This record gives sequence, C-alpha cells and structure tokens, in this order.
Amino acid sequence: METKKLNVIRLIDTHCHLASVEFEMDLVEIIEKSFKLGIAIISSSIEKDEWDTNLEISRKYDSVFASSGLNPEKWVESNSAIKWIREHSDELVAIGEVGLDHYRIRDHKERELQKTAFVDMIGLSKELNLPIQVHSRSAGRAALHVLEEENASLVHMHAFDGRSSLARMASNELDYYFSIPASVVRSPQKRKLVKAVNIERLLVETDSPVLAPDRGSRNSPLNLPIVFQEIAKILQRDEDELQAIILENSFRLYSRIHS
Repeated sequence: METKKLNVIRLIDTHCHLASVEFEMDLVEIIEKSFKLGIAIISSSIEKDEWDTNLEISRKYDSVFASSGLNPEKWVESNSAIKWIREHSDELVAIGEVGLDHYRIRDHKERELQKTAFVDMIGLSKELNLPIQVHSRSAGRAALHVLEEENASLVHMHAFDGRSSLARMASNELDYYFSIPASVVRSPQKRKLVKAVNIERLLVETDSPVLAPDRGSRNSPLNLPIVFQEIAKILQRDEDELQAIILENSFRLYSRIHS
C-alpha cells in the first residue's frame, strides 16, 4: 500500500461507513470539510455491494482509508468476503467490521455459524497482519472470549456496548483498543466506557451515519470533534494533551496511515 500524502492529521475517525446510501448526496462536501479540520477517516464496508464502492472512495481521497468486512448477519457470505479482502489487502488498513451480533441473531445454531465466520476473519487478520474492527452488539463478553481464544492481536472493539469492567480488562490485559462513538454525549454506558478503557488504548469514531450526538439524526465524520471534546470533559484532561494521546494510539494500531 502506497503512503498517502496528507496535511497534518489532528484526529482519525477510526470507524464510519462512507459508502452508505445516506452519504450519496453530500459525500464530497463531508470529506472535504473533514479534511480541512484535520480529520482522516477509516471507512468500513460490510455489505458485498459496498466493498468496491468503499475502496474507490479511498482511492479518490487522500484523507480516506478503507476497511472491509462483513455484516455479522451475513455470515453465509464469509467465503466471498475473505476472497475479496485477500485480493485487495494491499489497499486496506483493516479488516472489519466483523464479529458477533446477539441482538439480532437469537437462534443458537445461527450464532454458532456466526462465530465460525468470526473465527475465520480473525485468522485472516493474523494472516495479513491487519487490525480487525470488531462488532459485538449484545455480545461483548462472547466476542472478547473468541478473540482471546484465537490469540487475536491488533484488535479494535468498535462502539462496544458491554460492561465497562470487560473493557477495562481487555484494554489493560489484552491490549485491545476501544473506540468511543458520537453517542457518548447521551449514553451513560459509553461515558462509563471512556473512564474504564486504558487511555493508551482509547480511540474515537463516529460510526456514521448512525450513533449521532442527537438520537435519530444522521451522523457524519464532521461530528468527531464533539466526541473528542466530550471525552476530554469526562476525563478532565487538557484537550491538546488528549488529542496527542488519541492520535498516537490511532497511528500505533493503524500503522498504514501516516501523516
């Protein structure tokens, strides 16, 4: 992967979905405004019909980097996803998001098949030495167990909705990274998460177009400063100092991104 030439990066939106239909009308404007604010973006595609589109966006804009994975509900497409990721791995900065979703998937047998697909993706992450972005909705403990069992490394738990004690353990003992989304301004659980995560494993994300600061609104990478400022308030840290820490964390995990 060729290093992109960027201006100074202030923050990295480590997880969003720019290939989503919600951005069709103003994608260019959002990317350009984010760039002016010093925001680099990791855009994740999790649907088969978005993989190529997402990659094209990253090719066109120096401030956008691609991650490709699979919606956990689409575990049946795991082999196709693995094949596509292998073929395009040189242009990716991560695999994901992938993982477990016990909120939507309730059937035990289907959860086991979902887990099998997740294990395969963890293996791919290790094979390609790429970070893995993990979805674990209502499955925080289960996802962390699988990751530890499979000796996963370079792990990014995105929008983690599990207990803060689990995040504390995983960030301190397993060196997993956790990203805080824009919903932190209205979510007691995410506020607890901020305090629990080892500060050297703390990242920021928007998860655009969802998890906006205002419930029901469309989210975008332009809201990333809101995330950062809220975290600074929660931790009572100097903003410049905290920005440097979070940016260093982001570069440490996502080594293919350089300023």
